[in-house]
Amino acid sequence: MPLNNASVVIAPTSITASGGTALTWSSLGNLGNSKITLAALVDTDFRLRRTIDVNVKAPSVNANSPNGYTQARVSFLFKKPKLLANGKVTVNTARLEFAYDVETTQAEVQELLDIAAQISCDGDFTPTVKTLSLN
Repeated sequence: MPLNNASVVIAPTSITASGGTALTWSSLGNLGNSKITLAALVDTDFRLRRTIDVNVKAPSVNANSPNGYTQARVSFLFKKPKLLANGKVTVNTARLEFAYDVETTQAEVQELLDIAAQISCDGDFTPTVKTLSLN
């Protein structure tokens, strides 16, 4: 389906993964209070270990911003190394990033989360990632 006819649910009652196998993510350590790296320790070859980098940036005073503060930011970077046929390793990635104003309500933040979840798994959007086509 073309993107121009895509649809998502606003205020869904839930967005839940089903089926599959649970994968536990363990901390490889924090970098201060703003970054943590999580790893799938079931991946015993460290070269091919899946990781998630989580970064959090609290708003700060900024006179140039509309309300005097920068936006709060949270980003998730999933990395999945892949062993190529030539023996070299490349890293496939997926990134989720949220940025919102300090006056944003929790309900509005939840809407960002809900829409991002649907974009990443809804059949209207996934063909674009798989085929690299906007049609």
